[in-house]
Amino acid sequence: MTETSEHPVLAIDIGGTKVALAIVVSGQVTHRVQIATPRSGRGTDIVEAIAGQATLLPRTTAAGVATTGIVDHGHLTALNPATLPIEDRFPLVEALGQRLSRPILAINDAQAAAWAEYCIGAGQGAARMIFVTVSTGIGAGLVLDGRLQSGARGLAGHVGHMVSDAAGPTCGCGRRGCVERVASGSAVGMLATEMLGRPVAAPEVFAAAEAGDERCANLLDRASAALANTLCDLVASLDLDRIVLGGGVGLAEGFLQRVKMSMETLPAVYRRPIVKAGTGADAGLLGVAALVNGGNFH
Repeated sequence: MTETSEHPVLAIDIGGTKVALAIVVSGQVTHRVQIATPRSGRGTDIVEAIAGQATLLPRTTAAGVATTGIVDHGHLTALNPATLPIEDRFPLVEALGQRLSRPILAINDAQAAAWAEYCIGAGQGAARMIFVTVSTGIGAGLVLDGRLQSGARGLAGHVGHMVSDAAGPTCGCGRRGCVERVASGSAVGMLATEMLGRPVAAPEVFAAAEAGDERCANLLDRASAALANTLCDLVASLDLDRIVLGGGVGLAEGFLQRVKMSMETLPAVYRRPIVKAGTGADAGLLGVAALVNGGNFH
């Protein structure tokens, strides 16, 4: 197991709907604050919002940012602009470093969460693991042989944009039939809305399936089957030994079991243990703080 953070770190988690800031000390979150994500399309507005909230927290010598999107050498691009409206290649590290007057490490939020799971969560002891978050969208982080994989351009782990159905609907990334358009919370809501003829969100679909609605149960079965097949593709590509599932949909009642059942219908060579994530909603904050304090990533 890799050690968690030792020195206090200002950890920041930028999502499509909220921005969280906290001080993380030795794997513990303290002094947490949260605001709605500015959605003006200007990265400077996000930076200013973060800087304003940072003044409410104790001063640290370093900071880390876990963010939705692709982080490429300090520049942030939203793979799906509907998730986070921002300019392509916004210089996040430079802009935030100047505003906060301290060095900044930035990484994708699912990659950061994967590192937290590997260090202190359900990924402990795994040689080759993937953390998959299923919520509004689908993202992932890979830890292979003890090293977090971010990739040469920050793209590693964006498994939500692997194609599940080549004839499926167009994704915000520009491809057709991405698994994010089939199995994410937003996809479940859209498919249920089309099926029922009225606006429906994912939590209502889960509740209806739990209450015995066969149409909603079938919809969730299709979503879990699509995700299970994508996970098997990843096993075939990377020879993973553990899959950690998290996110609002991933941890919703019954979804993990549905994915496991779908995987059991597939050839045994592609099956791997699927376990529930253990670090909760602050996984991104915990992971990026550990990386600031010397985590091993590439």
